[in-house]
Amino acid sequence: MQEAKQKAKEMREPADVWELERYLTQRRKDIDRRYDFRNSRLKDVLGRLLYENRLVEEDLRGLSANKVERIRSFAQFLAEDVA
Repeated sequence: MQEAKQKAKEMREPADVWELERYLTQRRKDIDRRYDFRNSRLKDVLGRLLYENRLVEEDLRGLSANKVERIRSFAQFLAEDVA
């Protein structure tokens, strides 16, 4: 939000509004993709959050062992992809 406010403060020309709109649209798409909680994508979302250390395996308590393993596997995949 602070970044968007800064970009808005820096606008000098009316056409700069469109650049801000493009920036906000891209950020919304990034956030929507990152936090897509449809059931079919939940493993990927939770795996990414685990990989990013935004949650820990203890947070997955209550899920079946199979689901936790799939989430852990996706987090591992992301770690290996970066390496």
